[in-house]
Amino acid sequence: MIQVSQLLLLTVRGLMVGSVYALIALGFQIIYNTTGIINFAQGEFVMLAGVVAGWLYEFHEWPVWLACIAALAVVTLAGVIMEYSAIRPAGDAGLLLLIIITLGASIMLKAIASLFWGTDPFFLPDFSGGRGIRMAGFLVEGQYMVIMGAAILVMIILGLFFKYTRTGFAMRACFYNRGGARLVGIDIKRISTISFGMSAFLGGICGLLVTPVLSMNFAQGTMLGLKGFCAAILGGMGSPLGSVAGGLSIGLLEQFSCWFSSIYRDTLALSIVVIMLLLRPQGILGKGE
Repeated sequence: MIQVSQLLLLTVRGLMVGSVYALIALGFQIIYNTTGIINFAQGEFVMLAGVVAGWLYEFHEWPVWLACIAALAVVTLAGVIMEYSAIRPAGDAGLLLLIIITLGASIMLKAIASLFWGTDPFFLPDFSGGRGIRMAGFLVEGQYMVIMGAAILVMIILGLFFKYTRTGFAMRACFYNRGGARLVGIDIKRISTISFGMSAFLGGICGLLVTPVLSMNFAQGTMLGLKGFCAAILGGMGSPLGSVAGGLSIGLLEQFSCWFSSIYRDTLALSIVVIMLLLRPQGILGKGE
């Protein structure tokens, strides 16, 4: 029988893991809400940031803060290059082909990471300095608290950006009516580049947050990206708030499923997506058409 302390521990860890999934899902939403494209290279943005930062920190002995800044710059640049060199030239080819291009970019980024940095995992130090908080007889690791706080902060900043800035308005306009946005003078190509850069930057933040907990290698991003995509589907594509709800839900369900058997943890997210697509394709907070 689950004790109260164990229940609280699973809930806290579920919310913190779910915060990571929510951030990755928001990366999917930024591009989808601007271009209508589902970017399946989002998980590789997460991986690339963790690998680059860990490589600079471990092998070149850079200060951790400088390694993280450099990693974010590399990942953001990768997102911009991907849009400029692959998405933009095929802009009129249809959404299906564009989605296939993102799959190709995912495979290419994974291959580059394995060739350049190898297959060994990279690590970053705990950003909390190893501190934690004791709750109901168990210790909540400080890094989990850092993840939760950073996730909340990023979500607030994104909400304010889309609601109060001209670029945020333009990105929303592109989603609702690309033709109308073009007629009122919005540069669609520029907005698309910004969305890929922002999505890559957000994925980089996720990578930096989870590397002290999970470590990071070239293959780690695929599963993280898949969990983020599942969170976006569960919450509803086109709904940033739904991404948060979906990410937290999957994080909680994963943690509670581990109480029965850890083998169900990675398959649970996929099972939820299949059920959601069958019963409610628009997701928890998505609007039906």
